[in-house]
Formats: sequence, structure tokens, C-alpha cells
Amino acid sequence: MAPRCVMYSVYLLPVIVVLTVRGEATTLRTCEPIRVELCWGLGYNVTGMPNLVGHEIQGDADFTLQTFSPLIQYGCSAQLHFFLCSVYVPMCTEKVASPIGPCRRLCESVRARCYPVLQGFGFPWPAALNCSKFPVENNHEHMCMEGPGEVGVGPRTGLVPSDAATPAVSRIASVPRTSNVAPCSRYVRHNRYVYVNRTRRCNPLCDADVLFESPDKYLAEVWLSVWAGLCFISSLIALLTFLVDSGGGQARFRYPERPLAFLALCYNLASVGWGVRAAAGRTAVACSPDTQNPSRLLLSQDGHINANCAVVFLLLYYFGTAAAVW
Repeated sequence: MAPRCVMYSVYLLPVIVVLTVRGEATTLRTCEPIRVELCWGLGYNVTGMPNLVGHEIQGDADFTLQTFSPLIQYGCSAQLHFFLCSVYVPMCTEKVASPIGPCRRLCESVRARCYPVLQGFGFPWPAALNCSKFPVENNHEHMCMEGPGEVGVGPRTGLVPSDAATPAVSRIASVPRTSNVAPCSRYVRHNRYVYVNRTRRCNPLCDADVLFESPDKYLAEVWLSVWAGLCFISSLIALLTFLVDSGGGQARFRYPERPLAFLALCYNLASVGWGVRAAAGRTAVACSPDTQNPSRLLLSQDGHINANCAVVFLLLYYFGTAAAVW
């Protein structure tokens, strides 16, 4: 009798699981505490993986969020911080099978304010943050978060009830292009930009701290200079070893070891580019006089105006690409 009961239990197990899931008697999603420090204190403290972009662990989401830190510090949108966390560390509840991320209106509001900033630096809007992927509104079928809003003080976050009116998102006033409005006023720190008539673009001032502060830029400059020096020494030793070995008789270095010499040459010349940058200094390489006001220095955007910038670019781009090919 006992074996027959076991056999019936095996046959009925899938039916029991289906009925249990339909009755919502079991946990549909496993939630875990938020371990990403950037997303602490946003109104919810649990999340679930995978997130809305496919990350399986919170460590991957944290690493990606760090790349947005300069844009968050730039302050293009008051909702950017919450929006990014709602995508990469979405809200989780065990009663809903899917993660609860941002609503489409929140995404569109953040994109309208921050996309021009990314365009100014030559970056596209990330494909993972395509607003069409998010629900149009919060309802019983698709739950989402509206965000704190751009203007006024309100709750940091929270799910909007389906029977309540959704909070209005502040409209972004377009700046009319008239003679009374500064062309660079669309930037948050517009006083650090200068509009250049020749290129019709806003160039940052040479000494302006737009995305990074001066100590951060100095640390990066020292770090790159040290590693460029080590790269130059090690690649030069490899080249000298190859030249000494090929001086006479039959060379030891044959194919496939021989391309290592060309690889070392490429990295050696690429490190020379960083050396020129360190020796000449930031101002001599990255900045050029303003054609409208020669006493003012702007961040170079045209290489033919600054010869040092062109030389550094050619050494880094050409030999860096050649090293990648080898």
C-alpha cells in the first residue's frame, strides 16, 4: 500500500505545484537585503535578482552603477539617482513574481534632462535604459514606481495605488534660443562653459571641474604617468632583448614568438604618448586659446588647433589600435 501511495504522490506533485502557484500560497520571488551602498535609504530595503538588465548578483549591478557616479554628481536630474537604482536594484516583494522598477514617465523625465548632457560629451543614451521597456503606468497588471519628482518635496519613493491619481511629473521648459538667453544655459554648471560661434558648441573652460574634481584628476594623471613609465621600461627591455638576439646567427625568437617584438614596440610608442602628455602638462596638451578671447583657455575639441594634442592622440590611437591587432 505504501509504494502505491508514493507513486500517486509523484503523479500528483505537478498538479499540486500548479494549484499552489495559482492560489499564490507560495513565495513567487526571493528577496534579499540591498547591499549596494549607493541605493541605501531610497524608501525600500529589499531587492531581487536578476534585475531589469539581467544582472544575476548585486555586485555586478553595483559595478555598473559606479560608472554613472559622475553623471549623478553632475546633477542633470533630481530623479536620476532613484531611477538608476530602481533599474539596477529594483524593489522586490514576495507577492509579485517580477521585479518592480520605474514607470515609463520617470524614465522619460530623466532622459529628457540628462541625455543632452551625455550628447555634449559624445555619449549615447544607454540601450539598457530604453524607456519603452518600462510600464506605462502603475496598475494591477504592471507595478512600477513613479519616483520622487523633479520639483517639490515628497516621499522618496513608493508604489502608487492603482486607484489613486498618479503624481504629475514636472514639465521641462525648453529654453528659447533668443538673444536674451545664454546658449549654454541648458547645462547645470553653465558658468563653466563658453559658447564658440565657429563650432556652435559649448566648450568647457580649461580649469573647470565639470565631472571630476581637481584632486581626482591629479590622482588619475599621476596613476597613468607611473604605469606609462613602467610600460615604457618593460617594453624597451623586451625590444632590446629581441635586437640583441637577432644580431647574428640563427635567432631564437621565431614565429609565433616573433610578433611579441612588434607588440612590445606598439606598447612602447603608446607609452611615449602618455609620456609626452605628462612632460608637456595638462594645459599644453588638453587646452587651447579661445579664438574669441585669446586670454581665455578652453578644453580642446579640434586637434588641428593644438599640435601637442594631435601628437598625443596619434601616438595613443594608432599604436594602441596596432597593439590590440597584434
